[in-house]
Amino acid sequence: MTSQYQDPGQSSWGGGGESGPAMRMALPAVTPMVKRLMLINGVAWVAFFAAFMVDKSVFVVHLLGLSPQVWEANFPLVPVWQVLSYAFLHTVDPTHLLMNMLLLFFFGTMLETMLGSNRFLTLYLGAALCGALFHLMGEWMLGGSAPAIGASGAVLGVLVAAAVLRPDATVFLFFFPVRLKWLATGIVAIDAIRLLIGLKSGQSDMVAHFVHLGGALYGFLAARQGWVRWDPIGRWRQRRDAGRDNRRQVDQERLDGLLEKIHSQGLGSLSGKEKEFLKRVSRKG
Repeated sequence: MTSQYQDPGQSSWGGGGESGPAMRMALPAVTPMVKRLMLINGVAWVAFFAAFMVDKSVFVVHLLGLSPQVWEANFPLVPVWQVLSYAFLHTVDPTHLLMNMLLLFFFGTMLETMLGSNRFLTLYLGAALCGALFHLMGEWMLGGSAPAIGASGAVLGVLVAAAVLRPDATVFLFFFPVRLKWLATGIVAIDAIRLLIGLKSGQSDMVAHFVHLGGALYGFLAARQGWVRWDPIGRWRQRRDAGRDNRRQVDQERLDGLLEKIHSQGLGSLSGKEKEFLKRVSRKG
C-alpha cells in the first residue's frame, strides 16, 4: 500500500475470476501495461534498496516520494514530479512492494482487459495523482509533514474502478469466493475507519490513508462518470501519426515535382535546397 513505511492490513489473494456457472481459481494472464508497471516498480525498488544500503538517509524519499515538507519549503517552486514519482517508490521491506504488485496483477489485469492499455494507464496515473493531492491537502490541514510512497493509491483506484464496472465478479480471498463490490467496499471502509481512529487518537499508524482514499475516490468517479473512456495517450498518438502522414504526403508531392523537373530539365536545374531535399528523402528511403 502507499505508505509512510507500512502497509494497511489488506489481505493477500488466492486468485481472481468472474462470477459464472463455474468459478475458477486459475491465475489470469498478465496484460501488457500491468506487466510494464510491475517491471518499473520492481526496478525502482531494487534501485531504492541499493541506495538505502549505501546511505540510509531519507534523501531519496524526499526527492521522489511525496513530501509535504519539501512542498512547503519550496513553494511555489514545488517538485511537481512527486505527484507521480511517489507511486513508483516503495519501502525497503519487500512486502510493501509485493502486496501492491499482487493487487495490481489481479485487478489491473482485469481492468486492462476491459479498458485497453492506454485507458487503463490513464486511470492508474489519474488515481495516483488524485491520491497525491488528497495527501498534500490532508497533511496541510492537519499540520503534518510525513512523506508518502507506494502505488496503493493507484492500485486502489484500479480495484474500485473494477468493482464499479464488474461488481458481481468473484475473487477468492483465502480461497473463499467474495463479490468484488464487497471486497472493494470492505477495503475502503477499513482505510476510512483507520484514518478516523488515527485522527481521534492523534497517533499515526504510518499509513498514508489520504492517498488510499483519494485513489479509491478517483477510481469510483472514473468508472461511474465514464472517465474511463478517456484516452489522451491514444489521441496524442493519432495526432502524431496524422502529422507524420501529412508530412509524408507533402514530401511525396514535392519529390514527384522534382523528379519531373529532372526529367524535363536535367539534374543541373535543381537548386542547392532541392538537392539537399533529395538527399534527405533518399536517406529515409
